[in-house]
Amino acid sequence: MGPGDSELAGLWICPRCGARLVSRNLWHSCGLYSLEQLLSHSDSQVLRLGRACVAMLESLGDVQVLPQKTRLVCVARVRFAGLQPRKHDLLLSFALRRWLDSPRIVKTESYGPRWFAHSVRIGSLDDVDEELRGWLQESHDTVGLQRDS
Repeated sequence: MGPGDSELAGLWICPRCGARLVSRNLWHSCGLYSLEQLLSHSDSQVLRLGRACVAMLESLGDVQVLPQKTRLVCVARVRFAGLQPRKHDLLLSFALRRWLDSPRIVKTESYGPRWFAHSVRIGSLDDVDEELRGWLQESHDTVGLQRDS
């Protein structure tokens, strides 16, 4: 077993799209898309931003970054982050076990007592910084890997 294998044990892999799922035949957006397809209706600089976000998400650990028809999702054991394309920028969302208090957070949602979604606008490469990486790492390590800490 390699690093992280025990954390990913028991996952079912969709034979059509390769998505990791916590149970067999769980509903998901099954399809093969590219980042370029997802961002094809956005301004040209948004693809550069998307690539920077994907690189950061992939640096967090053993994750799947899955472009879909209308969004991109990031999965460890479960989905913990995602990107929504917009015309001039991206909306990067991630889940934490706590609320963040930052002027960078443009939207929040509660999904129960221990799952809080936060969204950040990514309008320039400067937005893809160490503060964001820290939040994403926390999201990966707690929500994405289904850890209690």
